[in-house]
Amino acid sequence: MGFFSFLIDSAAPLRRWAAFVLLMGLAAPLAAQDSAISGETNARAAAAPALRAVRATEPPQIDGRLDEPAWSAASVATDFVQFQPDPGEPASERTEVRVLYTDDAVYIGARMYDRDPDGIIRRLARRDEEVTTDAFSVAFDSYFDHRTAFRFSVSVAGVQSDALMFSDTQEDGDWDAVWESATRSDETGWTAELRIPLSQLRFAGSSDDGAGSTWGINFQREIARLEELSVWSPLPEDRSRVVSAFGTLRDLQGLRPRRNLEVRPYILSSATRAPGTADNPFYAATALRQTVGGDLKYGITENLTLDVTVNPDFGQVEADPSVVNLTAFETFFPEKRPFFQEGSDIFGFSFGGGDDNNESLFYSRRIGRTPQGSVTGPAEYRDVPEATSILGAAKLSGKTADGWSIGFLDALTSNENARFISPGGTSGAQLVEPMTNYAVARVIKDFRDGESAVGVIATATNRGLGSGGTLAFLADEAYTGGFDFRHRFGNGNYQIDGHVIGSTVSGSPEAIARIQRSSVHYFQSPDSRHGLDPTRTRLSGSTSTISFSKVGGGNWRYGLFGENRSPGFESNDLGFQQNADYRVGAVWVNYEQFRPQGPFRNWGVNAATWSGWTFNGERQFTGGNVNGNFQLKNFWRGFAGFNQEWAGLATTALRGGPALYQPSQWSSWGGVFTDQRKPVRLGAVFNAGGEYRTATRRLGLSPNVTLQPSSRLQLNFGPSVQWNDRAWQFVSRPAASDGTHYVFARLSQQTVSITTRLNYTFSPDLSLQFYAQPFVSAGSYDRFMEVDDPRASDFSDRFRTYGENEIRRLEANGFGLYQVDADRNGKADFGFADPDFNVKSFRSNLVLRWQYRPGSTVFLVWSRDQQSFRNDGSFRLGDDLTDLARIPSTNIFLVKFEHWLGI
Repeated sequence: MGFFSFLIDSAAPLRRWAAFVLLMGLAAPLAAQDSAISGETNARAAAAPALRAVRATEPPQIDGRLDEPAWSAASVATDFVQFQPDPGEPASERTEVRVLYTDDAVYIGARMYDRDPDGIIRRLARRDEEVTTDAFSVAFDSYFDHRTAFRFSVSVAGVQSDALMFSDTQEDGDWDAVWESATRSDETGWTAELRIPLSQLRFAGSSDDGAGSTWGINFQREIARLEELSVWSPLPEDRSRVVSAFGTLRDLQGLRPRRNLEVRPYILSSATRAPGTADNPFYAATALRQTVGGDLKYGITENLTLDVTVNPDFGQVEADPSVVNLTAFETFFPEKRPFFQEGSDIFGFSFGGGDDNNESLFYSRRIGRTPQGSVTGPAEYRDVPEATSILGAAKLSGKTADGWSIGFLDALTSNENARFISPGGTSGAQLVEPMTNYAVARVIKDFRDGESAVGVIATATNRGLGSGGTLAFLADEAYTGGFDFRHRFGNGNYQIDGHVIGSTVSGSPEAIARIQRSSVHYFQSPDSRHGLDPTRTRLSGSTSTISFSKVGGGNWRYGLFGENRSPGFESNDLGFQQNADYRVGAVWVNYEQFRPQGPFRNWGVNAATWSGWTFNGERQFTGGNVNGNFQLKNFWRGFAGFNQEWAGLATTALRGGPALYQPSQWSSWGGVFTDQRKPVRLGAVFNAGGEYRTATRRLGLSPNVTLQPSSRLQLNFGPSVQWNDRAWQFVSRPAASDGTHYVFARLSQQTVSITTRLNYTFSPDLSLQFYAQPFVSAGSYDRFMEVDDPRASDFSDRFRTYGENEIRRLEANGFGLYQVDADRNGKADFGFADPDFNVKSFRSNLVLRWQYRPGSTVFLVWSRDQQSFRNDGSFRLGDDLTDLARIPSTNIFLVKFEHWLGI
């Protein structure tokens, strides 16, 4: 069953689709209102400028001077127009760009004239770091598919950044290339000179008829003091087209793609000092480690590139922030490892809805994860690996001249064993993570110059469990497969897209029962459509979406979305998924003003409504929100929003129990930021929420200060304070002779963290980066209660609070234990651990990064980690921070040497 069957489902109240009918009634006049603007947009696209490339007999020296004769003979691209703040208006300053090429590289020479050269903002930063500064960019659509481009940017201070542009309007900033650039300032402004090796681009060879190749190309200039972006080939003000709006670079004669080979070996040495005792035979005051590995990139064909990593190490990446997760669902952490960051254009496949959705078929942090097993027998000492070793990984990716995008990724992780010593002194080892192979395959075919496409995807996880043993709770095999499509029409201003995905997981009855009981499914719930089957050895399901939206042309946007996810859909072995068993529909409308108007440089407002049901037809949620954003003419920015959720059934609140009545709730958020061009920049974000019929309230405040006392130094200080008072927080589900009891309590939680970042850039190739986050969170539970009538709308009917004679707290081994006499016969019927907590941590990284030649880097890293847990809900910030400073720390000192070789 798909979205359209959902529309006619009798369980869906018709009044929920009143907004849909209203939107369709508005669609015609809105489209008519936008038609003039749409025609103007298409006329500009048809008049995209062209530039002739000139072959250089002598390649220019990359010094930023532009004084070689070849530059004087090259054609000039000029007459830039603004993209912001006044789309389509002439740029405030003149820019001239020339393009040369040889058999090995493309050269760009750009002169940025400026009538106020002293006003040019020159800020240093690490490579690829976003910073407010004057900059120049060139982007090549060398496939000439109107969808994909390679962007190269250099700031006036000489800082490089690059990105892969895909799907016309999206960008992967984690893509890296090896290229050269130089800049120079003078009394007329500044210049930039770039050399882009052809080995870093993907393109088809020149034809033999003498006509030469044609690429798409665009240039962009940023004037930071004006917050002005100007481009050579005009872009629609709504950014509905980017690559497809490029101009053309013509007469590229005799170019042949290179099957380049790049090798980047590394050598790493580290020393770890961690707290411990001499009695522990696994403990060493200083643990030394040396390892080698490397990456390889090879152009198998002119269109396909193979990337291989062997024994990768990512010790230089920033630590994850600390969190306290009181839900039943997994916390999502973004990928920070360079090898897995690249490739979002091919391997990224989101399958959920919503702006904050992280659900995807490929969640690369599954590869190299923390071992899932543990030492099961009695052990006096344990040595458990913190992460699974990645033996190797390979990616094959590229795009053919006739519109086929191809991607394949395969990674192999090793067996991981935990060593232990039993109380009797016997030593041993136990498998805690099996050897596992992960694979993703993706193919996309573009049609109609990229306006339409269909694609397929498949993922596979295969574990070497053998007879299972202590890891029988893991699935042997897990597969997903599906297809997606998109189709633009109406001059490219409207789009229909969607996907259908199937999944299947197989393993022992224990493994499949574990998945059925997980927070994604909760098949053991009495409300579950399927019910828990402990004999099952396979679980299958599907999910599908379809959406229609107006994506371009004028100021108005609108759309509708539907998703249908079956109870058995499961993709967490290689993907990230939080729930299943629902059908949801949503409608949204948006208005954006792109041009200055009154006190605003730009502003926008958005409204949406949605509703969702289980496959049994029970309504889980119905909600709506309105939000907006703006930028003032003084360059201050802000945003705000309000969200309303009406009462529904929370099918996961009892974590495997029956559905629980969820009262209506609200939430709001907002933020304001001062002028980002200034050396002192302030910002503040808030979020708040609560329930209408209970005492549940939450409030969060996150101010932020950024100081830029010089072009080299930037300091960011971001404290965050969160208050969370919840009238009914889940505690436990203990079993008793009369069945399962679902225990809740009132929670009062406070959380404080202070995120500090310091960046000092000695030069574009040498930088020092410091990250630190002290974190304290404490939660105190009282007024313990259990669920009495889960579907009752009144709180007092839904929960029964324990009396003083029913519950008592005991102390054992430094931890609290509650015992409950539910039948009041003087004997405890069940118990649960005291949920009070006080969590403290401090994590920091200090990284000195030196790129001593293009593509080759030395890292010096110091990482520090302190963590503490106490079964105490009291929050005393001063004392907690003092205690945090006294917690023994784990320190890692690391030296990593990477050397790039282009062959």
